[in-house]
Amino acid sequence: MIRIKLSEEIGSDLGQRYLIEEIFDDMDCNSQKVLFDFDGIEFISRSFAQEYLNRKMMADYEIGEVNIPCVVKKMFNVILKNNDYDSIY
Repeated sequence: MIRIKLSEEIGSDLGQRYLIEEIFDDMDCNSQKVLFDFDGIEFISRSFAQEYLNRKMMADYEIGEVNIPCVVKKMFNVILKNNDYDSIY
């Protein structure tokens, strides 16, 4: 399992879509599970959240999250609702 703490990799503001693209592109996909740790995240942009969820849904390996702050949950649920998915956060 790979654990990625986003506040250490990116910072407390997840604002630029390309940052999550780079993490997914650089990830060793030989792992069967990747765990994203959202501890310390204070802001997430709509574009970042959209790209994260798109990549998660397209991945051929399991992706999970831990320590998801309310601000991130709310944004994920907005994205999911707008794309006719059930809110899961």
